[in-house]
Amino acid sequence: MDPLKHIVAGQHVMLTLPSGNHKIVELKDGLSISLGKFGAFQVNDILGYPLGTTFEIYYDNVDEVIADKQKKPKRNELNKVPVGKVRLYNESKPEQTDVGEEESDSEESMTLPAELQNVLSSSSNKGLINIGNDIQKLTMKDIEQLKEQSATADEIITKMIESHGSFHKKTIHSQEKYLKRKKQKFAKYFTVDYLSSTMLLNFLLEKGDMQRVMDISEESIGLLLNLGNIRSDGTYLCMDETGGLLVYVLMERMFGGDNASEAPGKIIVVHENEHPNLDLLKFSNYSEKFIENHVICLSILDYFRPPTVQEIESRFTPLPQEEVKQMKSGKRNTYSRKLKWYYNQLRTVELASKQEYDGLVVASTLHLPTLVPRLAERVHGSRPIICFSQFKETLLELSHTLYSDLRYLAPTILETRCRPYQSIRGKLHPLMTMRGGGGYILWCHRVIPAPEPEIDEEEVNDQENKKQKIDASE
Repeated sequence: MDPLKHIVAGQHVMLTLPSGNHKIVELKDGLSISLGKFGAFQVNDILGYPLGTTFEIYYDNVDEVIADKQKKPKRNELNKVPVGKVRLYNESKPEQTDVGEEESDSEESMTLPAELQNVLSSSSNKGLINIGNDIQKLTMKDIEQLKEQSATADEIITKMIESHGSFHKKTIHSQEKYLKRKKQKFAKYFTVDYLSSTMLLNFLLEKGDMQRVMDISEESIGLLLNLGNIRSDGTYLCMDETGGLLVYVLMERMFGGDNASEAPGKIIVVHENEHPNLDLLKFSNYSEKFIENHVICLSILDYFRPPTVQEIESRFTPLPQEEVKQMKSGKRNTYSRKLKWYYNQLRTVELASKQEYDGLVVASTLHLPTLVPRLAERVHGSRPIICFSQFKETLLELSHTLYSDLRYLAPTILETRCRPYQSIRGKLHPLMTMRGGGGYILWCHRVIPAPEPEIDEEEVNDQENKKQKIDASE
């Protein structure tokens, strides 16, 4: 079963709740997932369905649910949500009408939710009188009884609309807003989506974790991938301080989320700490083996000052296979660890001294004017260099450094800014609250300047003699 199209066990997915919030969960076979007030469900009940499917949680055995609530819970079960069953949620839509029917069934009425099809509305809200909760005849006690009777969210909302004293005096827009608020409160459905890098980014931004991802936006990511010409067979040098989000973005463009991809592309991650911070890759649904084959991490010290082959061989020399077989198990394990270190050091020398890269992608808080020229020395000619920063001043200083170097062609600073609009029937205006921007990107090409032409001294002397003779004749 394709994990890019279907829900399978062991993958991370994004759940969209009725309140509009999102939750990242790992689908472990045989376990249950709690969604708080929206209920809980078994993972096995949703496996095999296509990604993007919406499910509804329901409790068909009412007596067992009531008995569980009346029973005195244990200490470890105080906040435990009862596990229900799931079914496909199909939001009811109005039936299509014939062309020859009356004008009352116009195109505008066809777009209304099913709960509002047979409800009267007003052209304005002037007839509304604010008398508080007394306008609603359905009490909270009645609503709790409906919940215990396993009534669906649609049934509860329908009864609330019927019991509302002035619902017919609201405009259609006000009725839709009321319906949306009640669905966010009482509905028990959720949507299972594939956890892409952009969804992960938006989830972190919604949580307010903007510093972790350096305040990068979805538009900046798209621009970065296009300008960087990221391909599945390329070898790219990367410096990522977004917790692994940038590496996830590159892997998604290179391998398409396919854990069985045979593309030969590789990402060389240079990090400044003892260990690389790629924590967000655990949500990428790539196996550890796949990540080890395509993502190689080097410390910045090993990249700038790699050891020589002579230094490596002086510390360890591989033994013939016959001698290894004669070793005891303890010494053989020690030898295997040293042999692994030996090959890792040789790979470091190859990546830092001999490998030519198809591009450089940097998202770092280090001083870019001194960092980028040194990182770009191993970038092949006619290859792009992309640098992201939260601040324009840093990239402006970097552009001045690159302008004075003939190895870099046309450094350009770009800014992404996308203002979302909310579209409501009859109204169109931008959102009043939004992010300030998505950061800045510097883009240029690494080029190899042509060598200076060799000067023939004899030819220069002959030209000077001819010039002197011409001047003397004149």
